[in-house]
Amino acid sequence: MQFAGKTTWSDMPLHIVDFEGSNRTGVIEYGVVTLLRKEIFSTATKTHLARANLSSLDTQCHGLSDADLINETPFESEWDYWVSLRRTGIFVAHNATVESQLLRLTWPRPSAVPSLEQGTQTAEWGPWIDSCRLARLWLPTLGDYKLASLIKLFKLQGQLDVLAERYCPPQRRKYHCALYDALASALILRTLCAGEGRSQLTVSQLVQDSLSLPAREDSMQGEFDL
Repeated sequence: MQFAGKTTWSDMPLHIVDFEGSNRTGVIEYGVVTLLRKEIFSTATKTHLARANLSSLDTQCHGLSDADLINETPFESEWDYWVSLRRTGIFVAHNATVESQLLRLTWPRPSAVPSLEQGTQTAEWGPWIDSCRLARLWLPTLGDYKLASLIKLFKLQGQLDVLAERYCPPQRRKYHCALYDALASALILRTLCAGEGRSQLTVSQLVQDSLSLPAREDSMQGEFDL
């Protein structure tokens, strides 16, 4: 597939990604929501065997234990799936440095995938769109850019509850569950891009605005403040 950065954001598949896990355990759960033409085109979620034993703090955060994952395959078995995602669109995350780092710790680079320059290819997982940085840049006076805070601010909890019931496993319908968080990120991105003058922004502009603020230093998807 070929695509270009000049494409309007809603006309390119955007794969909103959330991982549960850490540098130590690797990715133990992923959630993916694909937005196309401003609507949810598809969703996916899966749990994986941890690289190292989960601590009580890990389980307290995301609700998954070693016993829950004992029969699962490692995240490394998903190479084909993640390359196929990147070949069809680009990745989005809320605080994308976390997801980018966990993906690159598993596989430093994909095989050849489309770049934002039409007709060319690259071997990079990025560039990423970061819904957290977009909110910080476009709405600088909010002060709180956590997923839950933005969902409340934008009055999206009802929509999120409906989507979680439709798409998320029964026990994974809360924050720090990968698909739930990816759905929240998708709703936030769509709301941000519905703001005045933003509906026709290009993918390149979203990428550029995502890079215009310094990344939050964060190496672990195990915080309590999403």
